[in-house]
Amino acid sequence: MKQTAARQATPADETVALALQVVAASYRSPDATLRDDVDSGAYAAALAALAEATGHRAPTLAGLDWPRIQAAYVALFVSNAGGIPAPPYVGLALDGELLGPSAEALKRFLAHHGVEATAAWNDLPDHLAAVAEAGTLLAAAGRDDVACVLLERFLSPWFQRYAPEVVAADVSGFYGPVTEFLGSILSEVSCEAAA
Repeated sequence: MKQTAARQATPADETVALALQVVAASYRSPDATLRDDVDSGAYAAALAALAEATGHRAPTLAGLDWPRIQAAYVALFVSNAGGIPAPPYVGLALDGELLGPSAEALKRFLAHHGVEATAAWNDLPDHLAAVAEAGTLLAAAGRDDVACVLLERFLSPWFQRYAPEVVAADVSGFYGPVTEFLGSILSEVSCEAAA
């Protein structure tokens, strides 16, 4: 594969990279890192920076209860007696099936750009957090154009499809506001590069 010189990052590239970081942090199983970021204000600062860069209003996250956030994550994205409101797989959002054409297209896209899931990853490779993490790796490697295309083609459709369900079903005060905020930002992403 031919390597090209990395172009200088623009403010828009930095916004895409930050959006990818926030998605990756928000939609993996809530762990001590996310709790520490929420408690320290680092998470709110990232949301505020994203809001400032995009002209959107950052959600107010006050009085959050950590066990409720963990329970909401399970109920929204993992297991729910009434059905999972928002399965965290981009293939389901794009073509309605696990490991279908969109998941295969994503796998080819990432492989073409030198990104593969590690053996330590214990979920499907088209999990929302994994795809966002792949995008952060691409952005960190100076491939902001490819990271933007990944966000536009694979992540934005998930938010378009599932944000209303998350907002309606969330009882934590975390996932609903964050998903609505990210969905409004990602719906406006348009990448000029065709990677």
